[in-house]
Amino acid sequence: MKTTLKLFAYFAMTLMVVSILSTGALAASDNALKNGVQIKDRDRDMVNANENALRKQTESLNNTTLMNRVNEKKNVKAGYLDARDNFVKLKNSDKNLASQEAIEATKEYLNSTIDYMISSLDDEAYIAQLELVKEDVAAATSRKELSESARDIRDIWKDANRQKTVSASRSMDKKLNAVIKTSDNMALRMEKEIARLESKGEDVTELRSMLEDYRTLISEAKAYQLQAANATDADERANLVRNMNMAGQKIKEANVLLRDMLKNLKHHREGLIVLGGNGTLTAEGNGTAVLSGDITISFSATDAKLVIKDMAGDAVINTSDASYESSNIDAGNSSSNNRAFVFHNLTGTVTIEGSRLTVMIQSEDMSLSVDGEGTAMLSGNGSYEFNSVTKEWAKCDDAQEEADESSEESEENEDDDNSENESENNSGNLTGI
Repeated sequence: MKTTLKLFAYFAMTLMVVSILSTGALAASDNALKNGVQIKDRDRDMVNANENALRKQTESLNNTTLMNRVNEKKNVKAGYLDARDNFVKLKNSDKNLASQEAIEATKEYLNSTIDYMISSLDDEAYIAQLELVKEDVAAATSRKELSESARDIRDIWKDANRQKTVSASRSMDKKLNAVIKTSDNMALRMEKEIARLESKGEDVTELRSMLEDYRTLISEAKAYQLQAANATDADERANLVRNMNMAGQKIKEANVLLRDMLKNLKHHREGLIVLGGNGTLTAEGNGTAVLSGDITISFSATDAKLVIKDMAGDAVINTSDASYESSNIDAGNSSSNNRAFVFHNLTGTVTIEGSRLTVMIQSEDMSLSVDGEGTAMLSGNGSYEFNSVTKEWAKCDDAQEEADESSEESEENEDDDNSENESENNSGNLTGI
């Protein structure tokens, strides 16, 4: 109770103070507030300007840093090549290789080689080892000591390259394992599909031959991967990357063959019709029809859902002989773009024509005819006739699986052969020191 009275008293005192304040005081206070806001706005603008300037400076600094690193590496390489050429000329001349001039030229060559190697390495441990050898080179006074330093450089570089190769091969091996597993699963799926078609009396001789070739390519990929994984001695390690690349190449060849199998499979699937521009597809039934390509469609349906994707922007849609409950065109969707046009609870006859169309019709009662070039997928209960052949629509459980998911290519990263050759060149000439 006492607390409540204190609050009321405080509130009353506040009202009294406000009532005593003159209009001028309130105006001054209001102006001060506005000025304060303006000052804050100016401060905010200044902060934003500073942030923008700082961001631009950072971007410029990053670009400059990157450019400096590129130029620095170019300079290091140029210095290495010059020192190497001078050393080779000296070695091929009749001069005394134990002379002070020859020793200095050898030191310059070894130091430039170390700098060039360091510019290609990320492993701090190997960089530190090379820096220590650089100190040995600086302290060397004889050809023998320089030969020992050259041997150390070669050993460090070979070990660094071996580790890089092993690391890269492990990464590639993991990717290959995933791709090969997917390919094996795909082979099983294709086997089941071919067996299903064969049980329906389809001629699957060509498909079986293609599947056998596909499995052979996958087996060859596994063999190359195994050779790479079992590399132990120096000669086998030299072929590690080559074996990995060969495994990747076999996978690519298998994927090309898989695409061909899927194309061949389309001609066997129920409900999937490839339109070649030389016949009219007619169909009746209930379910879903998906039609795409450069086509002309005429259909009648009851309480249908119609979706039209006009990729080329040249579709001609005539719904004058049909009625529908709603449409996104009526809701404001522009008729001049390639968004999907949707009609709900459509009943009647519709004609559609276009060069890059995808049309979906869902209805419990539809009849349609299609001319042109493209594909048609009919799933549900019904029949269709095309080129004097009558077949049934695909049952919903047997509708075509998404071919795009099945035929995704897994591109394998291949090591750069030029970099590998350049790595060999970095240490190859040290043998002559």
